[in-house]
Amino acid sequence: MHHTPLNHIGIYLPNSANKAYIIAEIFANRWLAPHCNLDGLHGMLYSNTIIQNTISEELQHDKYPIATPGHDGLHSMSSGQQRKALFMHIVQQQPDYIILDDLHSNIDREVLAFILDVLNQRTQQTLIIQLYSRKADLLEAIGTVCTINAFNCIDTVQPASRFNQNNQNKVWNEPIVIPASGLKTEPINGPLLQFRNVVARYGEKTVIRHLDWTVNAGELWQLTGPNGSGKSTLLAMITGDHPGGYGQDIELFGRKKGSGESIWDIKKQIGYFTPNMTVQFKHNDTVENMIISGLVDSIGLYRKPTDLQLSIARAWQKVLGEGFSHKKFNDLSFGQQRLLMIVRAVVKLPPLLILDEPTVGLDDENTALFYNLMHAITAQHQTAIVFVSHRAEPALAPHKILELYPTEGGSTSITYKNTKEPNQKEQI
Repeated sequence: MHHTPLNHIGIYLPNSANKAYIIAEIFANRWLAPHCNLDGLHGMLYSNTIIQNTISEELQHDKYPIATPGHDGLHSMSSGQQRKALFMHIVQQQPDYIILDDLHSNIDREVLAFILDVLNQRTQQTLIIQLYSRKADLLEAIGTVCTINAFNCIDTVQPASRFNQNNQNKVWNEPIVIPASGLKTEPINGPLLQFRNVVARYGEKTVIRHLDWTVNAGELWQLTGPNGSGKSTLLAMITGDHPGGYGQDIELFGRKKGSGESIWDIKKQIGYFTPNMTVQFKHNDTVENMIISGLVDSIGLYRKPTDLQLSIARAWQKVLGEGFSHKKFNDLSFGQQRLLMIVRAVVKLPPLLILDEPTVGLDDENTALFYNLMHAITAQHQTAIVFVSHRAEPALAPHKILELYPTEGGSTSITYKNTKEPNQKEQI
């Protein structure tokens, strides 16, 4: 089909962009038409949306439209396996072009390296159109980058090398003052979390073995490891959503786990965010009410807020910026919704904040705001933060890293602390 070298295209999208509209217009050969003629060509989309739609079809209609080596459905796979299966399905269809939607999000290093290797082998015969929101994610094969305007139309078109030179990542220089929660908290003596030789199982399968881990107030931790290594299981043992935490040598917030505390005693001391919360949230509350709901641990707001709660919510809206003022949840972009859900987890300033893949879906500007929120919280309060991310996130600069390594007998762990040298870490 192609006789001349392909000019692969990157489309840099801020969170305010209407991504669904842009993808539909590309497939209709309208959006990129002045720069790339797709008329008569067969294209396919690599996106988490395709994965979620496929899983729904599997569960509702018992159909398996994406063939996998083990003939398993995507719903039974880890997120990394899902992405690999979708990508290989697309490659096997031999499309003329592939639209890659946020390739780097929620994917471990091993699967990402595999996909990039296959892509590099196909750059001569398959056009790549990459949609991305973090400048660091631009693929080497991309020759031209398009940016968009406020009307979701192409604003600039320039060589990728010039785009990277002229557009450095945003650094959020404005100081952030974290609003007080207005809640009374009891002081916790000693570590917030202490795991000694802990084992996690699902049925007969050991997921994590011999885990030792201590988290103290004010520490910023990164939890990392390949998809399927047990990160979600470990978080569930902390929140009380996994029963395997009982009967083991675990202390949470100064009390031995299983010593009479209820699951709500645990949860009220934790602020929690996971990407599924954004997808599953069906309420269309105002930004103000969403923030207040985090203070009272409810989904939606069912009582008239107090003057103090309104004051706290308005202070947080100022931190978030003009893009959130006088808006409802469904009026926000996908990235803005995620950032709001993170603030909802933060607002009560709990002893422990757990954030599962918090930067997925955030553009460079909102990622910079997130970084500065985390630094401000640890500097101004004693909240400990544990965030899960496959990315290195060097600008977030976690104090310590807990990395899980899968083995046949269950994942083992190694703890590192960051050094003063960039990208260096020291085992402890």
